[in-house]
Amino acid sequence: MKRILLILFTCLFVFNLFGRDSISTRYADGEFVSYCSVETNASLAVADEVVDDLIDQFRGNPEQLFEWAFKGLGKQTGDDSKNEVLLDLKLATFDKMTGKSHLLTDIVVPGFRTYKDVSIDSRVTKTKLKNGGTRVFVDIFYSNLLLKKAYGTFFVTPIAPNKVMLSMRIHIRFGWFFNIFITQKRYRDIVEWRMQGFMNNMRDEAERRVITKEK
Repeated sequence: MKRILLILFTCLFVFNLFGRDSISTRYADGEFVSYCSVETNASLAVADEVVDDLIDQFRGNPEQLFEWAFKGLGKQTGDDSKNEVLLDLKLATFDKMTGKSHLLTDIVVPGFRTYKDVSIDSRVTKTKLKNGGTRVFVDIFYSNLLLKKAYGTFFVTPIAPNKVMLSMRIHIRFGWFFNIFITQKRYRDIVEWRMQGFMNNMRDEAERRVITKEK
């Protein structure tokens, strides 16, 4: 009976986490952990194409991502609460030998200070899963005033013919200054809505490609 209850609880947890469009964040011991999922009317093949383009452009020219994956997620007009921390990307390079991407950015805290030429290194790894789905792991190698630790996992999971669930989990532990500055409310205003917007953009791009292929 205990095993049955455990299996039932696990199934309900997975359904609540990935079974519908949702976003949630928990905070414990200085670390934010956010979950987001969006149901997408696209085949696994189309969703994988979108993921591949995301990775290629992130490594090669991240500015292109603001035309679709990051569209509408930059500086906001008329809502300063969403602009309390901004990144101004200056340079992006990719080292094929190490598989690491290198970003050079300014971190802008309006009305307080701009931190110039902050380096952020990361590695993106894509893996095919036994269920046919895809997992993309992003690890950020940086420890300073902005980030002490950050990593995320993006999943493409088939749930029905021509339907997938896009889901993402991110872990962020800010550096000493931003750990004080970014409260849970500020995190929602600065990070959480952008995560939801990114996932919606990924869904919209996959569904747009489906329509284009059908024409």
